[in-house]
Amino acid sequence: MCQLLAPVKAILDALAPHQVRAVGGAVRAWLRHDPTTGLDLDLATTATPDEIEKLLHAAGIVTSDAGKRWGTITAHLDGHAYEITSLRQDAYTPGSRYPTVTFGTDWETDAHRRDFTINAIYMDEDENLFDPFDGATDLKNGIVRFIGQPEVRLSEDPLRLYRFWRFCGTYGVGGITPELITACQQAVPGLISASRSRRITEWNKLLETPQAATVLAELQRHELLAAMNPEV
Repeated sequence: MCQLLAPVKAILDALAPHQVRAVGGAVRAWLRHDPTTGLDLDLATTATPDEIEKLLHAAGIVTSDAGKRWGTITAHLDGHAYEITSLRQDAYTPGSRYPTVTFGTDWETDAHRRDFTINAIYMDEDENLFDPFDGATDLKNGIVRFIGQPEVRLSEDPLRLYRFWRFCGTYGVGGITPELITACQQAVPGLISASRSRRITEWNKLLETPQAATVLAELQRHELLAAMNPEV
């Protein structure tokens, strides 16, 4: 078993024979040989939320279900909280940031709902990757690339505008193209649907990234800075 998933071995054992893979920031850190200590280790599984709860409870693992509506069950193990999310498909209604969720067992379908290629890299306990969009290569090259059309993904959730630039500040600005800038500019009016407090939170996360200065310069150059800064 790989070191990254060793802390959740009890969870993996409890959920067998369902497939479970790590996904998200901890996987990106692992692939970049960055420290993973303190990072959230998120898991994806073919088990449904009800199955997750039943199997974990049978193994004596405490859970909480605040995110069950979205397929997420949180397991509490050895003083840590681990989010376990069922594979799912999202359908967005115009004007709403909250999708209708359908649970499934297909990894590629789950990958398609994710925002960026580098956020759709799954790793199992043997370090085998499921990486349908070659996100590992984008990660290596400092490219943050949307899955699907950027304008569509941004229209689904305008707050992805902050997330995109935060990822650029963390992983690199190699994926910025004129078409992408246009999509970002078109997404700005949609920010009015998000609360100011949420925008401030997302903005502050962006400012804390290693390449924040580079990102702010890009935002200024493309006339996005004032529109995205919730303090203005």
